[in-house]
Amino acid sequence: MSLVHRPRFTATTRTVPAPADSSVPRWGHVSRTVSHYGTVASVLAVYPPDSTGAERRLAEANRFFTPLALGGGVVVWVGLCAVDVPPMLAALVLTAALLPVGISLSRRARGIRQRTVTLAASRSGLHEETAEERAQQRRLDTIAEALQDAAFACRHGVISRREFDRAWRAAYAHAGGRLTPGG
Repeated sequence: MSLVHRPRFTATTRTVPAPADSSVPRWGHVSRTVSHYGTVASVLAVYPPDSTGAERRLAEANRFFTPLALGGGVVVWVGLCAVDVPPMLAALVLTAALLPVGISLSRRARGIRQRTVTLAASRSGLHEETAEERAQQRRLDTIAEALQDAAFACRHGVISRREFDRAWRAAYAHAGGRLTPGG
């Protein structure tokens, strides 16, 4: 149940002709993780609306590189060890191959990472939430839902790309705390 009333976009509202570039840009991401004792951590990252598609792709690649490199590296390391490559040599080869790629990717994505607005909220089953924690979670959820709804509506022709961009700019400003009350 949401405490903030916000009309949802529906396919019956109206149809806007799809522009030549009907792709909706990657506005950022939202993730939730659940861990021990009912702890739920939520993170919302909103890329700057003035960023280029290449910058956003770079940020996404940087975001996924570490977990994929670690997971894939372990699989490759086990495979190398299975074919009688010494474990230390296999680890050194993988490190020598993956570390420069990770460093290069991180450096190239530094600009957009610094301009990306990130909100985080966490709650635990071990203690009662404070009003501030509930408000932060509500704020994160509201911004994430607004962006997801706008992206869905734009992708299905309910709103134009220009309207989506306006919603993205407002969400970026709101997430960064740069909105004045009522505006």
